[in-house]
Amino acid sequence: MEFGSEAIIAIGGGSVIDTAKITGVMINHPGVSCEKLLQYEFFPEKSIPVIAINLTHGTGSETNHFAVASIEEKNYKPAVGFEEMYPLYSIDDPNLMATLPLNQTRFVTLDALSHAIEAATCKNANPFSKTLSIKSADLVFRYFPPILRDLGDMEARYYLAFASLLSGISFDNSGLHVGHALEHPISALKPNIPHGLGLATLLPEILEIIYPDTRDILDEMFRPIKREGTINIKMMIKDWLSSVGLGETLSDLGFIKNDEDKLVNLVYTTPGIKYMLDISPVEISEEMVRRIYTNSL
Repeated sequence: MEFGSEAIIAIGGGSVIDTAKITGVMINHPGVSCEKLLQYEFFPEKSIPVIAINLTHGTGSETNHFAVASIEEKNYKPAVGFEEMYPLYSIDDPNLMATLPLNQTRFVTLDALSHAIEAATCKNANPFSKTLSIKSADLVFRYFPPILRDLGDMEARYYLAFASLLSGISFDNSGLHVGHALEHPISALKPNIPHGLGLATLLPEILEIIYPDTRDILDEMFRPIKREGTINIKMMIKDWLSSVGLGETLSDLGFIKNDEDKLVNLVYTTPGIKYMLDISPVEISEEMVRRIYTNSL
């Protein structure tokens, strides 16, 4: 504000765009800390315009009113969402994503798929979010393998960017649930772990838990990779994750059995996570949270 800033141009992936969104609402509130915003102790009423030029195909941050940031001293990684945080304009140009490295391509694409899965299966899911999620998953399953074979495949890059956009709009209209609720403590404790990789380690256990209550929509979303006679969704997604180079476990990421208490505690103390658990398609108990982490080691 000291420089007379009237707008913010965010050029980058989800973290950059999220930072711009938070800055946009905080810039008109001098003296209020970001910690208060992230802990739901402050509710903004306005923002300066944010123009998002997106460089990855994963977070969907350019499409929605959510932002994620960390409070490092507390190991919190909360998500906040306010109407004031929608970007005024967004640009998704796959040509700007052409140099995305192999592993980042993997991680962001898995983030987009996770958004689609959770947006379509949460309690707030609706025909609009389900329709977008089904199409997003179809595009991911179709174009993820080709981009891994050739990072310069611009058709694949285009449709993965489109898939990310669709799933970003989808969860903006319904929400996210237990997968993101349990991943945020993982990358809060170990910030070097990419968010999409953390999600991949949890996805088999998450799907096993929610599948009985969300069978119809998940069968539709996973149709492109479901083999005839497949009934074990956990093993099916494990096989698929391995095929795209995302077969890591929490142990591979440096977690041990003794870390479970920290992770479970953060699920129940990090601001905002409760709302994600509340819209899970199944009731999530503390014992269930612990079991997901244990089985993901």
